[in-house]
Amino acid sequence: MRTPRHRPGRLAAASLAVAALLTVAACSGGEDEGVDPSSADWPQAVDPAAHEGEFVVVWTAIAENAEDPALAAEVERLATEGYEVEPWSPGCQSGAQEPLTTLTGFTEPVGVGVAFASEEDAGVFDTRDEGSTVSHTTGTWTC
Repeated sequence: MRTPRHRPGRLAAASLAVAALLTVAACSGGEDEGVDPSSADWPQAVDPAAHEGEFVVVWTAIAENAEDPALAAEVERLATEGYEVEPWSPGCQSGAQEPLTTLTGFTEPVGVGVAFASEEDAGVFDTRDEGSTVSHTTGTWTC
């Protein structure tokens, strides 16, 4: 019966491969993988007019004027989720008017959006909300 011979090169290569896998596993196991939106609480909205500093708006409806019935329907839908919002001008948030005008083609758009203190909160809302999202904008209150 022959005894198998181990070749040093193969053993070294196998050892390096195992060490690399263990290093990758150790490094990735400690990373913060963020919030799972499906199990996170619904984030709390902020009042954009009272919020100091930048805030993020998840715009869920945009219209050409405030009388558009789609805006009222969106206000009601968001109320069922616990968010009290009203239609307002994207011009009241720095950096929102131009992208929403470009996106919709409306010269002076009016929108319904929910304002959040952070991108993370806006992302959790956007992921969990079953309505449509027109856009996200970040800026400060200007009105």
